[in-house]
Amino acid sequence: MNEGVPAPYVTQDVILAQAQISPSLPTPSAPKEEPASPPASSSGSGGGLGISPSLPGSETPSIAPKLPGSSTPAPSAPATTQSAPGGSNLNITITNPDKLPELPPGSHELKLVIQDPSAQAPVDSGLGFVEIFIAIVAAMLIAPFVQREAGKWTANLNALQFVQKNGLAISAYLLVFTAGWIVFMIILPQLYMLDFSFRFNLTPNEIGGPNDVYTLKNYEYLIFGRESDSEMFNWLHLEVFAKTIFASVIVTLINFLLCYPLAFFMAQSVRGRGQRLLFLCLLLPFWVNEILRAFAFKLIFADLGLINNFLMAIGILDQPYDFLGANVALYTGLTYAYILLMIFPLYNAIESLDPNQVEAARDMGASWMKIHLRVVMPHAKPGIASGCTMVFMLTAGALAAPNILGGPSSLWFTQIIYQWYNTGGNWPQGSAYAFVLLVSCIIFVRIMMRVFKVGLGDIAKK
Repeated sequence: MNEGVPAPYVTQDVILAQAQISPSLPTPSAPKEEPASPPASSSGSGGGLGISPSLPGSETPSIAPKLPGSSTPAPSAPATTQSAPGGSNLNITITNPDKLPELPPGSHELKLVIQDPSAQAPVDSGLGFVEIFIAIVAAMLIAPFVQREAGKWTANLNALQFVQKNGLAISAYLLVFTAGWIVFMIILPQLYMLDFSFRFNLTPNEIGGPNDVYTLKNYEYLIFGRESDSEMFNWLHLEVFAKTIFASVIVTLINFLLCYPLAFFMAQSVRGRGQRLLFLCLLLPFWVNEILRAFAFKLIFADLGLINNFLMAIGILDQPYDFLGANVALYTGLTYAYILLMIFPLYNAIESLDPNQVEAARDMGASWMKIHLRVVMPHAKPGIASGCTMVFMLTAGALAAPNILGGPSSLWFTQIIYQWYNTGGNWPQGSAYAFVLLVSCIIFVRIMMRVFKVGLGDIAKK
């Protein structure tokens, strides 16, 4: 049985790993013909290798080229090299021909096991004695240093107030859990997405091959589009990205304007039962799923919805207004979806403000506008930065609300990312778009920190 050589024919050495003689059924009349080998070229020219065993007493089997259109190999002198079309050579080496067993009488088959040059031999992943010895020696050398440093860290941790309150075991558990959460849920997924964004969209068989290299094509597509496009830039996706960022900023601003007076009222004016009632009114709608709330807003702003029917009933409108097409429903739904993320940071920041400072400013004749601009807002800067950051990031990354409340002409950047991942099946392209959105959110956070002059720790507290 001969193994075929893959086409196109290239110059390569194929090593005969095993040669054995297996007897077939004895036929005293005539020897059985050897089966012809598969064609050596994919062009179908009929070329191939014919292998005939030597008779008893001969030293080596003979390897002869098969003539086109012939069923048996052409006789030739023993050879180890077969010329391929185009002048390439296939070199066949028989190992230990003198050790082949003697042919018994009758018909026989010569079986050749040929190693595929394209297949890599499995690599032994086991550790040898030298590697294990080096690892043991390195561990013995590092152990005293690690023990000494661990003792220092233990002494320092015991001196911390957090460790003193919770104990070393609980503190270590919380530290490991927090570090694991940050590494496995935040850092590693983002790094994997970043790595994916610089690769081509390959089939599983091509991964790890010569085409699996890093590239900037995925990012170039966001800016320039296809090379065959008539326009210089990918205006459609760039426009959607700009609209998404702009809409997120508008939603964040609307959220702040609505939530700041309410947060100040809850923190400085309302106490006791009234405050708890306000919190309950804010939390109660969020017991309903976000998708159901989005559909509720769609029913309210539809052509025959509640608002249009009311406006037409009182005579303000003669025909229904397209709130969905004008993105009024989308902006309203996004504003309401993340309103709590703006109220609570503002409330926590304003509640810590001493009311005497507000009274002192009023006694000095300051207007309410100046009191809020010069007293309240500077004190609530960490809460403002925290609320704006969370609302912006969640709005820019929203998917359910744009899909349900968006008009026919509206398109959100996350919808394009979703299409790349699911509809298009191009994960590297989707990863590039997602990473661009991530960088945009990080830039917005840095801008908020600069504007309000707060640190990342101040934002995290609120």
